[in-house]
Amino acid sequence: MEPFVKPLPDGRTAYVTPVINAFGYLSYTAVGDDGRRITNGSLYDAAERGVAPEKVPAGCTHLIPGTVPVWFTPEDAEQLTALGKAAKDTFDASAEGRQLAAWRREQDERTKASAARTAVLSSAEGKVLVARRAALAAEAAAVLDVDEDQRARAHDDEGGDPGIYYREQQPANEAAYERAREALAVFDVEHPQIIAALREQKAEEVRRHLEFD
Repeated sequence: MEPFVKPLPDGRTAYVTPVINAFGYLSYTAVGDDGRRITNGSLYDAAERGVAPEKVPAGCTHLIPGTVPVWFTPEDAEQLTALGKAAKDTFDASAEGRQLAAWRREQDERTKASAARTAVLSSAEGKVLVARRAALAAEAAAVLDVDEDQRARAHDDEGGDPGIYYREQQPANEAAYERAREALAVFDVEHPQIIAALREQKAEEVRRHLEFD
């Protein structure tokens, strides 16, 4: 792409080219006849940027700010904008541009999903339901902990009685565990929005762990 050529008031010539960075954002770089950079940045409308009218060169409306700003007429700005659009379109059509667009769509979807989860789980009703489910899960886990402790005691060489455990305690524990599991299953069926939000939250935590591990 040929640069835009802009004569400067001090006699130099600026060669302005559009640049697309790794995140797909457009800026412009201006270099002099010697190849040294004069300035770089976005193309701004001076009025929108709040530049005082007395500081705007006659006939100019746009600039690329910098220690030595480069000013442009409306016609210049129109040509530069067209060059920038062409560069951006080329980037967007490239493999890198398509990959970036896909990544941004994924981020947008994750942001929306996160907002939806937050809305469900952080509402007053959601907090109550999450706490209730946690309590039901804890009850089931507590039954298993008790069973494990009783089994260990039953097989203790000093005073253990496996017969009592297998005839009485284990059947009672199994029945209690099934009741606890059933209560948890009923809760899950009755509150699918909470279960979906919790599963998505867990999946997101796993994704973040894998990304930053």
